[in-house]
Amino acid sequence: MHSPQQRPTKPDLTPPSTPRPDVVQLRARRSPRLIALGVLLVVLGGLGAAALYSMNTDERQVIVMAADVRRGEQIEPGDLRLVDLPGSAGITALPADRFDSLLGQEALTDLPSGSFPLGSHVGAAPLPSGRTVVGLRLPLGKLPSADIDVGTAVRVVGLSEGDQSSVDAVTASLPLALEDGMTFALEVTVADAEADAVARLAAGDLVAVVVVGQ
Repeated sequence: MHSPQQRPTKPDLTPPSTPRPDVVQLRARRSPRLIALGVLLVVLGGLGAAALYSMNTDERQVIVMAADVRRGEQIEPGDLRLVDLPGSAGITALPADRFDSLLGQEALTDLPSGSFPLGSHVGAAPLPSGRTVVGLRLPLGKLPSADIDVGTAVRVVGLSEGDQSSVDAVTASLPLALEDGMTFALEVTVADAEADAVARLAAGDLVAVVVVGQ
């Protein structure tokens, strides 16, 4: 019995593959999206660096309080100092060239250390209409020993014999110790109609000041 004859197979004409040498590297395909993303990151990095550079270089020298100054006190050189602020800080402050203009000015409000004084914080407080400023000379025992701020409501009490009068007043200055260390000068505002009487009593050192509640 004859086995069936097999048809001759078609010869394989595919050339044998040649192994790639190790030194030959395939070039990676570059995605346009990745390229665009890389360019974008480079641009953003440049903008960020420029912004940081601008923040560090756009500085200005401004005035800041170096010590506490109470309302009514005069500003002295040791009360102020200069600091550098970045332009992006967004803080309103006087420039360094206004330093001298603040010296000797009266604080119209409390200026704590570290705060930024402005032109509206210093100067002479306007005298209200219908009020008069009277200066008092008060020895120890005729005014409270506690701190008295400008704007404190007080009462000026007459001390002459048989005088039961008293006048409502408001302090217009801080008590200022005189050279003897035992007497203080104090300015108060009183109503125009009572100013003369208070001045006469003050001239004879016949007044005392007491602080009253608001």
